[in-house]
Amino acid sequence: MEKIGLIGLGNMGEAILKALISSGYKSEDLFFSEIKPERAEFIAKRFKITHVNDIKQIVNKVKYIIVAVKPQDAKKTLEDMIPNINEENVIISIMAGVSISKILSFSSKEFKVVRAMPNICAKVGQSITAITSNKKVEKHELKEVKKILSSIGHVVEINEGHMDAMTALSGSGPAFVLFFLEAMIDAGVKMGLAREKSKEIVVQVLKGTVEMLEKENLHPTMLKEMVTSPGGTTIYGLTYLEEKAFKGNLIKAIERAAKRAGELSI
Repeated sequence: MEKIGLIGLGNMGEAILKALISSGYKSEDLFFSEIKPERAEFIAKRFKITHVNDIKQIVNKVKYIIVAVKPQDAKKTLEDMIPNINEENVIISIMAGVSISKILSFSSKEFKVVRAMPNICAKVGQSITAITSNKKVEKHELKEVKKILSSIGHVVEINEGHMDAMTALSGSGPAFVLFFLEAMIDAGVKMGLAREKSKEIVVQVLKGTVEMLEKENLHPTMLKEMVTSPGGTTIYGLTYLEEKAFKGNLIKAIERAAKRAGELSI
């Protein structure tokens, strides 16, 4: 296995590290750099991997470098790291809103960059991660990046121009789903169910629906029709949602999230 370096061990960085170890990467092949001393000490002890104080040194130790710092820390991190990048290194950036062209702007020469957008579900190995790369990244290297990131869930390759849409669907998506689930749970409570019981029911409805969608391999509309009997309870509920433009408003919400993602990009 190739050696991997991680820069920035916040929640997402730790989730990736944990997943890499669980999927078979050896501790001796993993290195990390973290500016917060107490955080660095915690990670080193918990995962038994080497902390490298100087970012410049980590570049020389590994081929793949996962940059997981906050966007506001991108400038300093890239300025410290990029002068030492060699032609073999592959930068995997999960910095939200930081474009490939912005990353490359810190150097006079082009180097290999893969931009990735995971989501919070990486913490339980169920992320949907979008990746895109510049032309310097070779096919076998992109395949290795997919293998690395598949440790936290499913990986899809997209054009960079669709990253804002991906941010809205994937990054913000869990919040939209949770907002919907919260409403369903509250509905159960309003009708007299205990909150924990309502939550248990609603969460299982979601799990079962998603699993059925995957196993039956049908369009959501087809599955929806399976539970929508003529004159029944479901069609009455769906009709009310249509009257309130539920679907249209949800589409607008996702579009607004994507627009904001573009405004925040650098």
